[in-house]
Amino acid sequence: MKHSSPAVIPDHQPSTSEKVLAFLDERLGLKEMQAKMLNEPIPGGSRWAYVFGSILLFIFAMQAVTGTMLMFYYVPTADHAYDSTQYIIHDVDYGWFLLSYHFWGSSAMVVCVFAHMSQVFLWGAYKKPRELLWLVGLALFGIVITFGFTGYLLPWDQRAFWATLVGVEILDKTPIVGDFIARFLKGGASPGQMTLSRFFVLHVMILPAALMALAGLHIFLFRVAAPAGPFKGTKEEIQAKTDYFFPRQIWKDIVGMAFVFVGLCALALWEPVVLLDKATPDPGEYHPEPEWYFLFYFQLLRLKLFAGQFGQFMGAVALPVLFMGLMVALPFFDKDPERNIFKRPIALIVWIVIMVVIALFTVAAVINREFLD
Repeated sequence: MKHSSPAVIPDHQPSTSEKVLAFLDERLGLKEMQAKMLNEPIPGGSRWAYVFGSILLFIFAMQAVTGTMLMFYYVPTADHAYDSTQYIIHDVDYGWFLLSYHFWGSSAMVVCVFAHMSQVFLWGAYKKPRELLWLVGLALFGIVITFGFTGYLLPWDQRAFWATLVGVEILDKTPIVGDFIARFLKGGASPGQMTLSRFFVLHVMILPAALMALAGLHIFLFRVAAPAGPFKGTKEEIQAKTDYFFPRQIWKDIVGMAFVFVGLCALALWEPVVLLDKATPDPGEYHPEPEWYFLFYFQLLRLKLFAGQFGQFMGAVALPVLFMGLMVALPFFDKDPERNIFKRPIALIVWIVIMVVIALFTVAAVINREFLD
């Protein structure tokens, strides 16, 4: 009886994309890197409270994308900055939306980084062994604030011009280096072309590079120190609830990013950017004030306590330097391992007082604005 030979199954031939991935994996260790990133243990399980870091990276990426698209049309000169911004708003297809999204994205970064720093403070996640993580976070917070400050001038309208001038005058009160900093930022005795050029370079070159470098360092330190986990529960309870970064935390991060994206799109549609008159050395009927997240501090400096040269120095220089100094020193003098915020009454009271002061003085600044108008 004649037997038929068994069918020969041809070997699987890898596709071009599989060959490319195999080539890169052999040289870069992509699979190992992916495993480390996705299989990172999260003490206490995934939480919505952990989404701020991913949201901040997403906002920055979108700011980079929208900012790059705006740069194709923006002209950073005192003669053309205002007109080119108006051109973006009125003549470029969806230019008004890009500019408005970029504008609101700047505010979202400030809100998100402030919320993230508050969470780290309240959860005691700045304590050993995460001191360096806290210090880099403070530096990132300063860069985000500076991003908003430098970008605010670029449209070159009255609001941008005078808000920047107010900020530079505050810096001018810094002893010894204040005059140099103010003159460097202004590029001379008064704001003009050199001011706009220097703010533009800071905004689109120096600050993005610094932020990417520090963000990379922040992520590296976070991986080394590992997530702090919730401030409640015993070690055994937290370990029993440990999740991996994928899939639950990634899902929460994606939802958080989508929520922020939709929110920023809604703000850009609901309240698009509208420029005031072109910047001039004469404010006219416009009452100079900084961006909204500086309003509380602007109103604070109006107190009689900070009147006169010494008072201005105390309010504009000594107070913020003292506050930042305390923030830098915090993880080094607070060595108590207790992280539960309800067992740290001083920390909780300090945070509540700061929030109340910011809220009250911001409201007072808005009321004062309405009164002046």
